[in-house]
Amino acid sequence: METLYLSRKNLEILLSKLNRQLDGEKTECTIIKHKSDLGPYKQSMDVCIVQAVENLAYYSSQERKSGVMFGRIQNLQIGLELS
Repeated sequence: METLYLSRKNLEILLSKLNRQLDGEKTECTIIKHKSDLGPYKQSMDVCIVQAVENLAYYSSQERKSGVMFGRIQNLQIGLELS
């Protein structure tokens, strides 16, 4: 099994891109990771594209219902929007 390592910076960039997309900016919400044999967090795949999508778009297109954690995150987001 392959492991994809994303740093906090990678995650923050993806979240920033999602937020900018919501604000109307054109962004693909994508980062591309290339193979790297350096350091302890080696990327063994030649290329991996990481695509961020909004929760509603992702979970509404699934054939299964979202899990408990998604419901908690969704409730937290609604609470933040109301405050």
